[in-house]
This record gives sequence, C-alpha cells and structure tokens, in this order.
Amino acid sequence: MKNDQLVDKQIEAFIQLNEKLMSNAVNYTNLIMVAGYAGFFAFWSTLVDKIPAWLFFACGLLITLSLTFFISWELIKMFWSASHIRKTQAILAQSRRQNIVTEYENAIQKFNAEAQRVWMLFLIPSVLTGILAAVMLVGYFFNQLVCTVRVCH
Repeated sequence: MKNDQLVDKQIEAFIQLNEKLMSNAVNYTNLIMVAGYAGFFAFWSTLVDKIPAWLFFACGLLITLSLTFFISWELIKMFWSASHIRKTQAILAQSRRQNIVTEYENAIQKFNAEAQRVWMLFLIPSVLTGILAAVMLVGYFFNQLVCTVRVCH
C-alpha cells in the first residue's frame, strides 16, 4: 500500500511538472510569434515600392490571416480561462469534502488537455500562413539575387 501511495505521489508530481512545462512552452511560443509578427510587419511595410504589388498584397494577406488566427486564439483563451476559473472557484467554495482536491485537480487537468487540443487548431494555420508569407518574400529575394548575379532581365 505504501508503494501505491508513493507511485501516486510521483505521478502527481510528474503531472504538475508537465503542466508547468506546457505552460512555459505556450508562453515561449507566444513570445516568438509576437516578435515574428512585429519583425515581419516592420520589414514588409518598407517593401511597398520595392516588390511587385501582387507579392506585397499576397504577403500582407497571409501574414494578416496568421495574425488573425493568433489573436482569435488569445481572445478565445481569455474568455475560456475566465470561465474555467469561475468553475474551479465554485469547486473550492463548496463545503469541505474529502474529494474536493481531486475534483479541483481533475478540472485543471481536463481544462489543460482541452486547451492544448484547441490551441493546435489555431497554431497550425497561424504558423503555416505566416511561414508561407515569409517563404514568398525569401523566394522573391532569392530570385532577384540570382538574376542580379546572372544579370537577368
């Protein structure tokens, strides 16, 4: 019985560690994405007279879609988190019962698991459209470099 309790404590510690690691990963991803958007928009805005109009607008559309996915997720997460906090507060406000801690922990784990799944539905299109915009610009610049070296017209 002691071994079962020890294993349960270790599993609980691993679950808590995993939740912290996931939270840190999400925060880091958000930081990278925000820095990427700022850099892309700063650079892209200087190109209006330097690249073909179709490329300027295509890249603008793609990066704006990417940013829209990202902001949409952050807004959904904000409201969803507030709702979750109200639910967990209600659990904690109940009369003292033996299983209240378990209920609370289960609610937190369920929320984190659901949030991770939904987050991927926004992250993937956000990253793909952002990368496509960057690839289009890099491709254009690479083509122009090759033409300059070969003296293309």
